[in-house]
Amino acid sequence: MTSEAKKLGLVGAIFLIVSSLAGSGVIALPQQLAATGSITLVSFLLVTIGALFLTMVYVRAGSMFDDPSPTALATYVNPVLGAKSGFFYVYGNLISNVSILIAGLGYLAMFVPALNHPIFLGITVIILIWLFVWMSLRGVGIITKIVSITVTMLLISVVITAVAGWLDFDPAQFAKNWNVSGLGEDKAIMSGFAVLIFSFVGVESIATNNEQIANPKKVVPIATIVGFIIVAIIYIASTTVIEGMFPAKQIQQAPAAFAMSMNHIFHSKIVGEVVSVVMAIACIASFMVWNLSSASAAKTSADNGFLPKAYSHTNKYGIYSKGLVINGVIMTVVELILMSLGSNIAVAFNITVTISVLLLLFPYFWSGIAIVKKDRENGTRSIGNMIIVLLSSIFIISAFASATLDELWLVIALVMVVMGVYALILTKSKAAPPSA
Repeated sequence: MTSEAKKLGLVGAIFLIVSSLAGSGVIALPQQLAATGSITLVSFLLVTIGALFLTMVYVRAGSMFDDPSPTALATYVNPVLGAKSGFFYVYGNLISNVSILIAGLGYLAMFVPALNHPIFLGITVIILIWLFVWMSLRGVGIITKIVSITVTMLLISVVITAVAGWLDFDPAQFAKNWNVSGLGEDKAIMSGFAVLIFSFVGVESIATNNEQIANPKKVVPIATIVGFIIVAIIYIASTTVIEGMFPAKQIQQAPAAFAMSMNHIFHSKIVGEVVSVVMAIACIASFMVWNLSSASAAKTSADNGFLPKAYSHTNKYGIYSKGLVINGVIMTVVELILMSLGSNIAVAFNITVTISVLLLLFPYFWSGIAIVKKDRENGTRSIGNMIIVLLSSIFIISAFASATLDELWLVIALVMVVMGVYALILTKSKAAPPSA
């Protein structure tokens, strides 16, 4: 348990959620959104409103439940849902972890052009997965310090773009980039939902880390909302200004969009290169934190009987070692599939983000239902909670509406596999009837 002296106050808690959300989520946004155009500003505003209500779900859950994690909340609704949500949350995060590495490597592609080749990219991702699994097995140690420093530097670059970039903003260029997708405006607005939702994945991070916060009942709600608003402003300002600085085609072809913007703002190639390296390190380092977090979430599910008991094993360093290795194997398989599809950085990132978001939305949805159930059991029936859950649910369902048919079929297939694995491996078999 964290001592009171080491617990985070309001400022520390705000930074925790800002760094959790804005670490890896923001750096690939400009390139992904440029494929649609600056019309994604409308998408951003809609997703931000929806994500705010989803954030409110976890703010309320933090005050109503001892464990406000998505898996625990789904378990409260129904144990079977909790079991499935454990799968979705853990494995959705694992797919998301692969996308974090891909985004980070995108910022190194200017130095190593071979990373644009699917095979070389895939081999590099797999090597990094196992390198970081090995490092994590010996404890977090320097990892958290590296992440804190590099994420801070990453945020400085993004904030500079969000502020100073407006001096180079061209309204005519922004208008020219409005809709380059070839889709109707309604479909164009919806097409960016998945990657935008990915940028807000982690809104539950403060609520699920109450033990690290001093006076959590007071601090957590304020820190969560303030941190969310700060991140939303940074996201919208930085991506919008880049759409008015460069042609959409140029942004699409630049995995290191923020390095490109810093190069343009300071008229210095060296600044752009430094930013590219810093962002790559920040993104890749954050993979280690999210990977440990995924193993921790898997342990919680395993302790409840929802995942194999191997996930509960802890080594002498206090690390969930077997879980890390299992997750490493799964992430390797994900990357091998991407390699077989011939996916470059942009395509691989888009695929992994979309699938991980759609899987994570299952436990997010049941988290809201848990609040409604709790209210009914307490006899309160809060109108405010009903509105928060309703609007967050509409937001979640809209994300599925934004997915392509192929993406939906893949998610359905994954859900069927999850159900099959749960039924065959993890449920206790019934006692065999006595022989005649």
